[in-house]
Amino acid sequence: MTRRIVIIGCGVAGTTAAFYSRKTDRTSELTIIGSETLPEYSRCGLPYAFSGIVPTLKSLIGYDEEFYEHTNRIQLRLGVTATKIHVDHQTVELDGKDHLGNQIGYDSLILTTGARPTNLSIPGSGLSGVFTIRTMDDIENLANYLKEAKARRAAVIGAGLTGSEMAEALLIRGIGVIQAEIVPEILPVILDPDIASLVREKGEEHGVEYHLGSTLDEILGEGGRVAGVQISGQKHEVDAVVVTVRVRPSTELAKDAGIELGGSGGIRTDERMATSAKNIYAAGDCIETFDLVTRRHVFFQLATTAVRQSMVAGINAAGGDAHYPGSTGVATVKLFGLEVAALGPTSALAEKIGIRPVSVRVTGSTRLSYYPGGKDLTVKLLANRDNGKLLGAQLVGEEGATLRANFASMAAHLGLTVQEFADIETCYSPPLAPVWDPVTIAAQALLKKMKTAPTAAEATVAHG
Repeated sequence: MTRRIVIIGCGVAGTTAAFYSRKTDRTSELTIIGSETLPEYSRCGLPYAFSGIVPTLKSLIGYDEEFYEHTNRIQLRLGVTATKIHVDHQTVELDGKDHLGNQIGYDSLILTTGARPTNLSIPGSGLSGVFTIRTMDDIENLANYLKEAKARRAAVIGAGLTGSEMAEALLIRGIGVIQAEIVPEILPVILDPDIASLVREKGEEHGVEYHLGSTLDEILGEGGRVAGVQISGQKHEVDAVVVTVRVRPSTELAKDAGIELGGSGGIRTDERMATSAKNIYAAGDCIETFDLVTRRHVFFQLATTAVRQSMVAGINAAGGDAHYPGSTGVATVKLFGLEVAALGPTSALAEKIGIRPVSVRVTGSTRLSYYPGGKDLTVKLLANRDNGKLLGAQLVGEEGATLRANFASMAAHLGLTVQEFADIETCYSPPLAPVWDPVTIAAQALLKKMKTAPTAAEATVAHG
């Protein structure tokens, strides 16, 4: 009997799941349900298409419909929304305009419903000129509005990864930027304040006006459209507002079907990406992910995590047996000429969840001092002082941060101690790398510091 595999969501997670399902079962009936009218495209590339670094939005589309339907025999049902899952009958109710019916049955179902931006509930949030950034339509609408309004200045609310990328993109387009963030420093999810300040200073040099430790009180309007913002009691004239605050997993469909959610708000899955419902799998931004570093289940919004989870979900939905080990949460971004990369919890988060971190920060060069072209690279490493394991890494520099973060991610994935990490031999050549890599120097410094830092048991005795 032919296996029917249905995937809800046509983003990178849904497409990856479909491709691996097809590789595993060559005879199955594969259908992707996508609420947008476009096949999978790179959401991570949206700020770069907006700025013009990527020539067109269409450049972000991964595969044309021909590749899905004829090369891989995957039926695309785009512009169709899944409205209800009947777990007992293994059917999905649909709402769309493709004339193929409003219900589809499945033997295996994969949920890749993604995430959605948070809407603000403040005065003026419904004005014309307020935008969130999640889809290609969002970017097109923002670009068209700025052109039509002859905008000169915009406010970006939120200074995380997306907010910081959009701030830079707006500057490239010639739009002045003020950026508000409720906590005292930018990029608070991935960087400690001392490292984040290096990026913020570059942003200020490029023209971003930051308002940190601030709240958006109101979006001011005139004639039904944005005319300004009030941030922590102070009014600023702007022509548009880009909201990039917390993104939440899209779990309404799963929740309505009685599928178990986790403490982070995402769908709970096991290592095979199976949900609590029979024959239903989930992957990507809609699920919670096992964090290999903190040993918790958390919400990671990362494309690299999504594709690995989706590969596992696709294989298993098609009758295979694959397992997802978890994630270190390693992430990178390029901002204002700097590579920024990080993995593991920040110092504040580590302390909040009961881990006692010890850290060091060093600045080294990507080449030997006598060889031209070397760039400064700042490295901050964190360790768990109670078990000596590498806890996190934060890197900022003009080059080399991303590759070294991958190196640190491997160490964290394997559960190495700082001693084991420091012992790893790295390559050397004057044009390419110094004898002592900045990451190794940081690890050695962290080892020295750990020798003087008391363990939890020692601290308890000291306070006893």
